[in-house]
Amino acid sequence: TFERRAKEQNILPEWAHGACGWMVALAPDEEAARVLLVRDVECHGLRVVEINSEREVFGDDEVEEIDDSLAMNFRQIECGRQTVWGTIHCYKGEGEA
Repeated sequence: TFERRAKEQNILPEWAHGACGWMVALAPDEEAARVLLVRDVECHGLRVVEINSEREVFGDDEVEEIDDSLAMNFRQIECGRQTVWGTIHCYKGEGEA
């Protein structure tokens, strides 16, 4: 789950205060994965509220069970990238939390 900050960003539509969804981090362990996920979200001008439902996966078939968009982005991950985004579900709100 993440929320809008005062920074410019290109993830959330104008009406959305925040969103939740799925991401994948290519990392050697859970702590490294969390660091990568938070870094990527914050680099996009957003604030991480919560990381929930962590799951270790071992291939794109397992990722596809979670979210089709996430699996598609995972299969096409760009060289040098360590995170990919899946479907996000936005919620309404005003201002910065």
